[in-house]
Amino acid sequence: MLSADLMQPIPRLDDGHAFMISWSGGVQSAEAGKDQWRVLPVLHEGKPCVNGFYSKSDLGRFMKQRGLKFVAFQHIQWMGGAFNSHWAPLIPGQSNFSLSPANVWGNVSRNLSRARIETALKAQQDPSPGEMEAILDAKSEPERLAQSIALSLRNLDTSVEQVSSFYNQELTNQLAAGKIDGSRSSSMRDQVLYAQVHSFFLHLGAARDYLATFIALQLGKDHQKYDAMGRLIEAVRTADIEGSMILKIMEARGYVSPRENTSDKWSVSGWLKQATDLRNEFVHKRTYGHKAVERMGHLRPIDLENGLYRYFRPIALDHAANDVFDVIIEHYEKTNELFYTAAKASGFDASILHLTDKDIISIKKA
Repeated sequence: MLSADLMQPIPRLDDGHAFMISWSGGVQSAEAGKDQWRVLPVLHEGKPCVNGFYSKSDLGRFMKQRGLKFVAFQHIQWMGGAFNSHWAPLIPGQSNFSLSPANVWGNVSRNLSRARIETALKAQQDPSPGEMEAILDAKSEPERLAQSIALSLRNLDTSVEQVSSFYNQELTNQLAAGKIDGSRSSSMRDQVLYAQVHSFFLHLGAARDYLATFIALQLGKDHQKYDAMGRLIEAVRTADIEGSMILKIMEARGYVSPRENTSDKWSVSGWLKQATDLRNEFVHKRTYGHKAVERMGHLRPIDLENGLYRYFRPIALDHAANDVFDVIIEHYEKTNELFYTAAKASGFDASILHLTDKDIISIKKA
């Protein structure tokens, strides 16, 4: 029996929120007030500190001049002791990041669901919970694939968010420990980084292949057969490129191109080929952290006068040992731009779903 006199309540965090910006290298900014931003961590008198204040435009200039890249906005909330985070990544070519590519593809799926569920409920009055679950799960193929793309992109967001958090913690911890001389070190937390890098490439490949299946379905091809991007592009011909807005977008960006010395065949090219090659290496050939150089990281000074440093963790590639987060950010930006544009060109409604009383099936007091 549990002893009642030894019971102690588990403390819960008070309600609160924070609005953050994540930058490359593990640097973060926190909003302190209207157009007032602080930078963390910076080294001051031998300790990691927060400094500021900057306007958002000044902050952007400051970071750009020092070679740090914007990754995402992050809105953090604690309500009733529960933690929630909204991640809004950079979308190249867009000025408003409130709707991420995952959000937009989720809108496509939800708008398709709404029309289907309305029809089903008219035919089946007062469905039981089991019948309601069956209705919700009876997705059309466009609806299912749009949802799969959205979930894969959301998982990709989570991977990047966790890598960013790892970098920020390592940067803060090493500043606190005085490791500013470039000496390399590792920690027990490294397994978190290995797992999240692996996760990033897994979900990048999943989103890519769900998009290929979505394109195959729109072209009237056997989408069960052409369920991978490489397999689809092997099968498409010029007429297919002209028949798909998404393929035309990919052609314009150099992600698919005609094969040399062939009349009508195409191949994956440009950034998409680079991303595919990296994905194959870190999913099928080896895991990140396999090479010795990848198992330790160090700090690099960015602006000594302002006490600004960045964390650097190598990734061993054929041409050089680059920073793994920088490599991820490069591919993340390209992915976000492609999938955001593709959702808008999908031929389906990608607008935000606005609920009415007709959309509410039941209400239960918590």
